[in-house]
Amino acid sequence: MATSMVKGNPVKLMLSFAFPLLIGNLLQQTYNIIDAAIVGQALGPEALASVGASSSVQFLVLGFCIGCCAGFGVPVAKYFGAGKLDKMRDYIFNGAALAVLIAAILTTLCSLLCAPILHLLSVPSDIFADAYAYQLVIFLGILYNYLSSILRAVGDSRTPFLFLAFSAILNIFLDLFCIIILHLGCAGAAIATISAQAISGLLCLFFIS
Repeated sequence: MATSMVKGNPVKLMLSFAFPLLIGNLLQQTYNIIDAAIVGQALGPEALASVGASSSVQFLVLGFCIGCCAGFGVPVAKYFGAGKLDKMRDYIFNGAALAVLIAAILTTLCSLLCAPILHLLSVPSDIFADAYAYQLVIFLGILYNYLSSILRAVGDSRTPFLFLAFSAILNIFLDLFCIIILHLGCAGAAIATISAQAISGLLCLFFIS
């Protein structure tokens, strides 16, 4: 639900907006933690090492994407606060186009450079194949943050948080399904993660629509 941040008690508005963001940032980290926990229990220590081998690169790419999406939300928030909704819609469309372009470029580059990145990280040969499969699938699912940033831009941090919480719980079940039932290994953990994130993004899209 859109909320004006210029009407009402400023401290109350800021706290009610910031609290879901804080908890959401913690939940954002649970994807890799859940992947690591389930992979370690189901597939053993070598598979666990494969999942953790490229976590720093994943956080770097993800942080860049989140930063871009947050930046696209700045003019949206500006014109929403000013009541210029037509202008706001223009920036939403332009931001969406740029988000798709950046995601396409990053996904292509990261996918092509997946193996060299792992070599630069000195990933051991005995876990290289699993690490490559996990990282490649993660890089193929970069785009999902833009819609939640638009909701936050219009003062609604609660709805993206609820969708993120649902996605984090769903990720647990998808991990178990892909790893234990489908026997997809480390790639299954990555597939589960990006599937849960994609569902979160679709929920944001339906909510905005």
